[in-house]
Amino acid sequence: MGSTPFCYSINPSPSKLDFTRTHVFSPVAKQFYLDFPSSPGKSELRKRRALVGVKAATLLVGEEEKWETVAEKKKKPRVLVAGGGIGGLVFALAAKKKGFDVLVFEKDLSAIRGEGQYRGPIQIQSNALAALEAIDIGVAEEVMEAGCITGDRINGLVDGVSGTWYVKFDTFTPAATRGLPVTRVISRMTLQQILARAVGEEIIRNESNVVDFEDSGDKVTVVLENGQRYDGDLLVGADGIWSKVRNNLFGRSEATYSGYTCYTGIADFIPADIESVGYRVFLGHKQYFVSSDVGGGKMQWYAFHEEAAGGVDAPNGMKKRLFDIFEGWCDNVLDLLQATEEEAILRRDIYDRSPSFTWGKGRVTLLGDSIHAMQPNMGQGGCMAIEDSFQLGLELEAAWKQSVETNTPVDVVSSLRRYEESRRLRVAIIHGMARMAAIMASTYKAYLGVGLGPLSFLTKFRVPHPGRVGGRFFIDIAMPLMLNWVLGGNSEKLEGRPPSCRLTDKADDRLREWFEDDEALERTINGEWYLIPHGNECSVSETLRLTKDEEQPCIVGSEPDQGFPGTHIVIPSRQVSKMHARVIYKDGAFFLMDLRSEHGTYLTDNEGGKYRVTPNFPTRFRPSDIIEFGSDKKAAFRVKVIRTTPKLTRRDEKSDGKLLQAA
Repeated sequence: MGSTPFCYSINPSPSKLDFTRTHVFSPVAKQFYLDFPSSPGKSELRKRRALVGVKAATLLVGEEEKWETVAEKKKKPRVLVAGGGIGGLVFALAAKKKGFDVLVFEKDLSAIRGEGQYRGPIQIQSNALAALEAIDIGVAEEVMEAGCITGDRINGLVDGVSGTWYVKFDTFTPAATRGLPVTRVISRMTLQQILARAVGEEIIRNESNVVDFEDSGDKVTVVLENGQRYDGDLLVGADGIWSKVRNNLFGRSEATYSGYTCYTGIADFIPADIESVGYRVFLGHKQYFVSSDVGGGKMQWYAFHEEAAGGVDAPNGMKKRLFDIFEGWCDNVLDLLQATEEEAILRRDIYDRSPSFTWGKGRVTLLGDSIHAMQPNMGQGGCMAIEDSFQLGLELEAAWKQSVETNTPVDVVSSLRRYEESRRLRVAIIHGMARMAAIMASTYKAYLGVGLGPLSFLTKFRVPHPGRVGGRFFIDIAMPLMLNWVLGGNSEKLEGRPPSCRLTDKADDRLREWFEDDEALERTINGEWYLIPHGNECSVSETLRLTKDEEQPCIVGSEPDQGFPGTHIVIPSRQVSKMHARVIYKDGAFFLMDLRSEHGTYLTDNEGGKYRVTPNFPTRFRPSDIIEFGSDKKAAFRVKVIRTTPKLTRRDEKSDGKLLQAA
């Protein structure tokens, strides 16, 4: 697959040029020039200027040495972090890299804390990867090496029933044009292990659950569940959506239920379009489904369904319920459910917390889910925690430098308030976007009549819903602007990060074509094409395999005709003519041609439209289409593309799995 690196240099830093010793216009140099005689000779003037330059440089070097001496003697604040999840560990790393004395308290580092165990892999988007680079380039490289890149492919929204594209997202361009890393997906446990190693086991206190704290004004003390107490100069609550630090700061408050429960799982499954599609959101009425490549031949999926909180499934009943909920949806959804073992499916209700104007008090502040827990629809929950971590570390370092320059105590409280102020607006906007995304995904209606009860019969007329048409127009305009701001809107604040992208982050040359041309995207499908018996009335039990040979067309009929070149598929059915139809493969696509059969050939597309194939005229068919040879439904087949040979190829489970393809 051809690929082109997209790499830009954005305001490159003059790292090879040292301007720190340029003092021509400094007050010290000016003072020396004022003492010169009014009209010395040129030689004398040069000597005096040389002497002045030496004295000025000596004084400035002395000032620097004095500053360094004060900085060495001045002890940096001790930072206490409640929570060893992703946000807590990233901030601990940022503080450690800046020389702060850090302690992290985690209830159980051996497992993914709290509801994290239900969320599987995590998406780290360009904005968060760039912030991680600014914190520790080595750790960022390790994370990116371990992750699976999804931002270099097509991502977006599709219709849940038909599987057709609604809107495509370009997450590659906003990253590449700003020199940012491309979005990746990584296992939460892998990410947590990388971060924990970088922070260091001497900093992390495992089996240490922070239940309370005391802020005396000049220090803060955390109280652990076992009664132990630790003193520090500030406390950062990074203990998740059910944060005890938050409760002790502001009093107990209930999280907001989204109205949706979420089933999730990871399947050993490789879609046929894995090379060109990273993740998809399948839209439906009061339900939606998300799938994402997570690497290693696995796919992660989330199934959202509108219902009251606290629901419980029957034993071993989750998979069955999911098939009931998503009955009639496209193969991309049903295949993932089928490939997932019952015991690998987990369920949780989705909660978030409304944005707050107050993030902390005194020497205590909050970070990540503890203050702005988000719904997962934007993939920005963990990303915002990483951005928080960078900004908080930056403000603390600025406060410490100010204290060294002025020889005054570190103003911890002011630095925490500056951090909160700098993050509040951006986080609130993205939080609102996540909520809006859930509303849009679950109120989607493809046709008039969907969700109208007695009027649902209108759906058979396939009249596009006005909301679908208007929504697409709005998204086409707003989405590029939104992605640019979300993925790249924080990049200018990332001090210490080289403004260039990784040469390994590149996209296929055809990426732009895939965005603009659905047919070009369909031609990237890579797998074996099958016609699988469809419907209860179908009399054929065996699966038909199609060949990708432009020189050997496939002839479908009731009898083999040895005088006709090509392969032959024999279907012994009353309405199948001796020479009924021809299947042609050309330029990466399959076409069907009716050979003037008596009872005709019919094609039903993935949106439910059925029509008779024009005789002697090639008609393209696609995955999930239904082909009927004759009108009695005795020879009806569903088109399916599979990366590997299907385990079950016959409608009868006792079949030996034989594929019917006469040579």
